[in-house]
Amino acid sequence: MQISGNVAIVTGSARGLGRSFAETLLARGAKVCLSDVDAEKGLETEKELQAAHGADNVVFVKCDVTKDEDYNKLWDTATEKLGPVMLLVNNAGIGNEKNWQLTMDINVGGCIRGTNLALERMGANKGGSGGVVVNVASIAGLKVVPFGPVYASSKHAIVGYSRSLGHEFYYGINKVKVQCLCPSFVQTDLLVNSKANAFSPEVAAVLGKIAGTFKYMSAETVSEGLIKLIEDGKNGGCLVVEAEKEPYYVEPPLA
Repeated sequence: MQISGNVAIVTGSARGLGRSFAETLLARGAKVCLSDVDAEKGLETEKELQAAHGADNVVFVKCDVTKDEDYNKLWDTATEKLGPVMLLVNNAGIGNEKNWQLTMDINVGGCIRGTNLALERMGANKGGSGGVVVNVASIAGLKVVPFGPVYASSKHAIVGYSRSLGHEFYYGINKVKVQCLCPSFVQTDLLVNSKANAFSPEVAAVLGKIAGTFKYMSAETVSEGLIKLIEDGKNGGCLVVEAEKEPYYVEPPLA
């Protein structure tokens, strides 16, 4: 997909990875609709990115991805202010092992809600022109993660959902690519808060000891992986981005 000249929605983009995704897309010539449940921070980010990339190229819309009405309003506003949406980046997510229902509602429910809406709005079979959906999972969605079972489960679900909807059967109907991005460790609020929201006191104690052994990446490194996936990735593609490695695609273990 060509990024320049197209309109993108990025959820969870007031800060962290989502903001970096938005900045990178803007630098490539896209128009971006920011969204986040944190309206104060989102409006602050909107102001900063408008100053850097032009007021006509950036807009912020508050969105709780667990609510259908919020997602519909987000899409409607993005289309009204910026033009037809051709790219959705489902990035909103949390890592709260204590509140497993909220983690699943945001990580999995938000991803499915956004993707289903994208298929409805962009699908060629629904009068749209097709497009691309990138669901942001994690390397935790591809391996065993004993210190984050709820988070890992949510990310495994996103990988499976994206690969399944990214089948050529669906693309032949709707002309919407569905892809998955699986970054490793990035120093964001989600990772910083992982100890406080750990699965158990025993897990929190271990996280406190091993956190310094992780190889961290910058958000910008992950954003470059996002660009690679959008521009070159196949339908159903699952791209892993790790520190000190070139991004690489992972195939399903069973066809």
